Amino acid sequence: MLTRVQFLAVLCVFLVGCVAVRPRPSYVTPPTPLVTRYTALVRLNPGEVPNFSDDFDPSTLRAAALQSLAYYQSLPENQLFILGNDTYTAKDLAESMAFLASSLETSLPDWLVRLANSFIVYQSVGVDSDRTVVFSSYYEPSIPARLVKDSVYRYPLYARPSDLIDVNLGLFDPAYEGARIAGRREGNNLVPYPTRADIDSENILKGQGLELAWAKDPEAVLDLQIEGSGWLDLGKGKQLRIRYDGNNGRKYRSVGQSLIASGKIPADKFSRQEYLRYLASHPKERQSLLNVDERYIFFRVDTSSASAFAYGNLEVPLTAGRSIATDPKLFPKGVLVWVDLGKMKRFMVNQDEGGAIQGPGRVDLFAGHGAEAAAFATHMWNKGKLYFLVKKKS
Repeated sequence: MLTRVQFLAVLCVFLVGCVAVRPRPSYVTPPTPLVTRYTALVRLNPGEVPNFSDDFDPSTLRAAALQSLAYYQSLPENQLFILGNDTYTAKDLAESMAFLASSLETSLPDWLVRLANSFIVYQSVGVDSDRTVVFSSYYEPSIPARLVKDSVYRYPLYARPSDLIDVNLGLFDPAYEGARIAGRREGNNLVPYPTRADIDSENILKGQGLELAWAKDPEAVLDLQIEGSGWLDLGKGKQLRIRYDGNNGRKYRSVGQSLIASGKIPADKFSRQEYLRYLASHPKERQSLLNVDERYIFFRVDTSSASAFAYGNLEVPLTAGRSIATDPKLFPKGVLVWVDLGKMKRFMVNQDEGGAIQGPGRVDLFAGHGAEAAAFATHMWNKGKLYFLVKKKS
């Protein structure tokens, strides 16, 4: 039988989520010792609490807070959430969000003072002795696609296969809350699902009627998969919402970092433009390069009244500039956070997760949709500090 530490090591191969970080040339986060939900956050003494400020429209924070409030109110009141050595119920956290939403009806200085006086503050241990956290950003791309295959639009976006099985390990042991694996059944065993190479190069899903649409660029498909959800530009002004609907459970690997490591693109020359230029100028090896990322995302089409909104792991709409993704094995869902990135100091809400967002030192900021969101997200890669806040119990 595997020990808990051994089991966690095995999980590192299979952890899944919604989004993944794009390749970054500047620096990578160092490996950290095993961190648990009990050690990921440190409760600060009053003298250690930073001076809070906020550089964004308070109404957007109130909107995000109300979404987390709805999430907490949908749970059993006594469901537990862990922050460091402290435990809170869903009712406690609902009261925190209701208090925040109420406070935001006042002027900016008043609500900042009210939060500082009323909330307990925890800090992420980050990746080093300075509690450094690395922040990236994600957005909802729109890619050219068609619903019928032709000579130009010939790269499929697949729906979720019927044999894909998700396992929530937290249902078996609370110590693994937030940890998931995915695979397929083989006899009485759960085995890893096929890789990107199996799906895109060997075409093992072809002929099963799983093709939702066809793109003209396989890199655009990968980009949509990395971001987790987005839009299909069908031409003539028609857009179709497409959402994450599971993945193959394989570990995310950066194609960009692979190009750097192989010397195909020098680290000091790497950029999004250079990355795309290299792929376009090497069409024969393009798919094999993309296959470096074994992780594969499946989608579903959403034509409902909710199609205009992006959703995170709370199953409530995300708020651009206010919602973040963190590791759900370590950090409680829905909680108010404050980030300090130097020039950006802002309150946000923990409402999503990501396949590449693992450990106490990684955060992904949701930028929204459109050209400005894309420009922000593709250039965001900064070090900073991460704090969690919960209202003091009455």
